[in-house]
Amino acid sequence: MSQVISQNVFKPNPGTDMSTLMALVAESAAIWRKHGAEVTVWTVSSGEIGNMVFSARYDSYEAYGKCADAVVADPDYQAWTAKGVASGVSTWIRSSLARQIAI
Repeated sequence: MSQVISQNVFKPNPGTDMSTLMALVAESAAIWRKHGAEVTVWTVSSGEIGNMVFSARYDSYEAYGKCADAVVADPDYQAWTAKGVASGVSTWIRSSLARQIAI
């Protein structure tokens, strides 16, 4: 099976309290982990300096689908989404979904 990685790139808004932003990121990571994702968070050090990446890894495309379906149905995630948007602490840049290929 091929691994799958989803990445969401975002940037802190000017003047953002980083402890508030990181608390929101940690809350989101806990929700994704609860449903099976292996979550890591990165800060970009070259190129788009200042951006951050929320990355989630799955063992297969099927595992990704099951996790994503469970997350969007989770009332905790729905509440987190509303709270995150209302906070105004970051701006979404882009998202991607990559599947590992054998070489």
